Amino acid sequence: MIRKFLKDKRAASQLISSAALIPILLFIVASIANISVVSNMQTLVNEAAFEGARIGIKSDTPEQTAQMAAVNFGDGITGWKIGDRLSVITSVKNDVLTVEVRYTFYLLGGQQKTLVGKSSLRLGDTP
Repeated sequence: MIRKFLKDKRAASQLISSAALIPILLFIVASIANISVVSNMQTLVNEAAFEGARIGIKSDTPEQTAQMAAVNFGDGITGWKIGDRLSVITSVKNDVLTVEVRYTFYLLGGQQKTLVGKSSLRLGDTP
């Protein structure tokens, strides 16, 4: 059956063109998946930083509370632990609480990516 298929010139050329298109289509699908993952993770990191700052400004110990809130925000996500792939940096200057969240993860091709989200809110404000 395969010999018969290969003897037909049109079928053979279609087979070759299909074989050439498959890697291109797989590359496109992998690229779309990577873009989706990066977009989703960037949103998560930004939201964690904002949530940490939002909860931290209402506390008597804003830096510790903000760090705990940012860590708890991503609870259930692989590697979302301080020191593992996550770092949360908090600081208070001039009554402004700044929370910076960094999360490192791997894309489909094994490429390492670190995303950063930052949020600053004035102490005493309630957004």
